[in-house]
Amino acid sequence: MKLFDEHKILRFALLFACFMFAAFVPDILHFSGHVMAFVPYFVAIIFIAYLSLFYSFPTVGNRKKMRNDVEIPTKVDTEPVRDFQKDLHEQSELHQMMIDVSHEGFWTFNVSTGKVYWSNRVAELIGAKELLEDSFSALESYVMESDWVAFREKFMKALETGEDFSEVLRLSSPMKGKPEEIMIAGRLQMNSENRPIRVIGSITASDTSAIAREKYYYAYQDALTGVYNRKFFLEKLKVDVDMAAQKPGYTFGVALLDIDSFGAINASYSINFGDNVLRVVAERIKATCGKNDVLARIGPDVFAVILHDIQGSEVREDLLAKVKQIHTKIKAPIQLDGSELFVSASMAVVLNSDVDCVEDILASANAVLRNLKKSGQHGGIQFVTGGIREKAMKLYKLEYEIRRAIQAQEFVLMYQPIIDIASGDRIVGFEALVRWNNSEHGIVSPAEFIPLAEETGLIVPMGALILKMACIQTKKWVDLGFKDIRVAVNFSAKQFAMESMVDDVKRVLAETNLNPRNLKLEITEYTATCEVEKAADIMRKLSCMGVQISIDDFGTGYSSLSYLKHLPVHTLKMDKSFVDHVADDEEDAAFAKMVIGIAKSLNLELIAEGVETEEQLEFLRSEGCRNIQGFYFSVPLSPEDALKYMEAHYAGGAVPAGAAAQIA
Repeated sequence: MKLFDEHKILRFALLFACFMFAAFVPDILHFSGHVMAFVPYFVAIIFIAYLSLFYSFPTVGNRKKMRNDVEIPTKVDTEPVRDFQKDLHEQSELHQMMIDVSHEGFWTFNVSTGKVYWSNRVAELIGAKELLEDSFSALESYVMESDWVAFREKFMKALETGEDFSEVLRLSSPMKGKPEEIMIAGRLQMNSENRPIRVIGSITASDTSAIAREKYYYAYQDALTGVYNRKFFLEKLKVDVDMAAQKPGYTFGVALLDIDSFGAINASYSINFGDNVLRVVAERIKATCGKNDVLARIGPDVFAVILHDIQGSEVREDLLAKVKQIHTKIKAPIQLDGSELFVSASMAVVLNSDVDCVEDILASANAVLRNLKKSGQHGGIQFVTGGIREKAMKLYKLEYEIRRAIQAQEFVLMYQPIIDIASGDRIVGFEALVRWNNSEHGIVSPAEFIPLAEETGLIVPMGALILKMACIQTKKWVDLGFKDIRVAVNFSAKQFAMESMVDDVKRVLAETNLNPRNLKLEITEYTATCEVEKAADIMRKLSCMGVQISIDDFGTGYSSLSYLKHLPVHTLKMDKSFVDHVADDEEDAAFAKMVIGIAKSLNLELIAEGVETEEQLEFLRSEGCRNIQGFYFSVPLSPEDALKYMEAHYAGGAVPAGAAAQIA
């Protein structure tokens, strides 16, 4: 704090002047010799003394000034002074409005005063005609006594422990249109000494039956179509199977319905359009089913129906009649978004007397659907028979074994060399071929498990495992000095269609630290030309990374040279079926010449697969095909044998020194 402000200093200076004038009075009298000469000085002393002791100086802000015509510059705060009391009132009013418009009721309890504040919504929930008084007794009169006692006990315990609490209260006289129960919940506000000072809570409608229905809906209903989901279907099917085991005469049927070419509907229109089709199909099936039948959606485009109340002396005929009604209803034209659509469905039907457990029923029905689609009998209806059941169980077991094998890493890779016959039979790469080393049956042929893996989608995790295994092995060979070796890995259509496909390849290359130029991805001709724009985009991204693309089995699919011309493809592989008879069949020879010509004209590398005889080799050599793969040179090799093969055939026999030492 300052001892003197400016006006005090000024008063002190004036008073000092008075004393100075008074000190000169004797000298003035001595020189003038007359008392009257002192009068002006005396008046001046009196005036200065008055100013110093009694004059009130004008102020500007917090500053003093001597004259009204001289402004002393000061910093003036132009921001208006806030009325904090008014701000608090406005905030409180806004908070109150937010509480009152909420669908929930709010309340606060002041621990020190014992008063309770209730929002307007609380009165509406319990059916009170007026706002509640500021005490708990105001709510108590609307609640059943036993519930209120339980709430009071929980509330008092919360005050002691500081924990949150909630309690369901039944209303003693619920009004029509109002909830029968409410849930009251609260949270304590503590002070710095950890003592409760306030309780802030909410009150909401709590209809236990509605909550139970909501939980049931989410657990057992299909969100898209509104029918039951797979979980409910399996549980209900288990109940029916158990019932049939207890009552020999209990009969029911199961029908699986698969919408044909549903993927084409999504591709041709849109996913939303496809969803609407599913809703229409679900409604049509539901309208055809009996009141005791159960309809569920158990797959993206697969519905299942448990059919009860099967009557008549011929149970199978009666069941078939019901299934035909559903089948006919579905085939009626669908009018959606101004388009007319015709939908067909393949149906597999199982009678419980033929199959006696849930797993067998589903496996058998799925096997029937697969057979219908493979045989081209789209839109057909087929019952499960004994032979189909046995095959279904075999496939079911095989699918389970494949899943287990992926987890146990029972799949191994063999490597078949690719030879450049124009440079001294030098090895330029390998194709990685998967084999299943089954713990019980030994080596299983890919022909037995690859088709099922494709069908079930297991080819995706299997393919990811194969890619990583191949990259790890290739990196080992590169580190040994075989820097130009390139390994080709087959990619399925499902893998290639995945949105994360490019990122997955990039991640594996990063994890294995393999140079992309040492990897080649093989896709079928159909995969490359099915969705050309999407395929081309993926190929370009892979090519930019340095990965090469090879079209496998060229000539067996739906080739289009115009598409091929614009795809970033590096290699064509001529299918074995055209190589087998090039030496003794003119048509095959002509086709092989055409493929070789296409590759040359497009400046693409060409690999002939399945070369087994010298006659085949010489024909291909004479036509200018230089890259050969087949038993003529080598069967698929283990990684150890592949390394030995490279020792003898890499770069015309020149083996890197490090590799030779490693082999030795």
